[in-house]
Amino acid sequence: MQFLRGYAVLLLCLIVTGCANHQPPVEFDQQFWNDKNQVIGVAMTQTAAPRLMLTGNQGLLDLAINTGINSKLSDHVSTWDLADINTLPDVIVKKLEAKGYKAKRIDEKVDLSKYKETTFKEGYMERDISALKATYGIDRLLVLAIDSTGATRSYYSIVPTSDPIPVIAGRGILVDVQDSRLLWFKPFAVTQPAQGEWDQPAYSNLSNAFYQALDNSRQLLVTPFAQ
Repeated sequence: MQFLRGYAVLLLCLIVTGCANHQPPVEFDQQFWNDKNQVIGVAMTQTAAPRLMLTGNQGLLDLAINTGINSKLSDHVSTWDLADINTLPDVIVKKLEAKGYKAKRIDEKVDLSKYKETTFKEGYMERDISALKATYGIDRLLVLAIDSTGATRSYYSIVPTSDPIPVIAGRGILVDVQDSRLLWFKPFAVTQPAQGEWDQPAYSNLSNAFYQALDNSRQLLVTPFAQ
């Protein structure tokens, strides 16, 4: 469990601008829920493809050996299906509309790196996305970013120090398009160890754990808009 907590913290650190500027989570305030006149665009960034991540203290030769040993597992992890996570914007749009908010689905994947970087200020996105107001006719943008999917396994040299553990990590970001103020910011890392033996011929227990982590991630992002 210590490894899981440590890995989750590391992922969150990397997700939030590599720890250079740490933006803590931002909770909704009542003002957001009271204002139903603003148009909310709901979009995703490009979802990270599932992959096996080998972590820990490994030299280059160690990593090459460990990569070879795990090649079959790595191939299997790459086949995991992310279709359910990619339906999130449609689900959230329906939840918002059912509560009387003006929401619209943005089909294009949003690439935040294309927008001008700004000086870090806590409580604000480090990008100027004001152009999106005219592009999509929105006042607020909800971005669902799934930055890491697959499984992680830690090593010390060529000695495994953990079983493979499925993981989904990312961010939920709701921002005022006009001034880049964060109205909600939720970084997360969901890990789910396999129940039973993980190294079955078809990796069924490991796959089941991944899809459980996927479902938990969906619920984590949908629940704030369904309450």
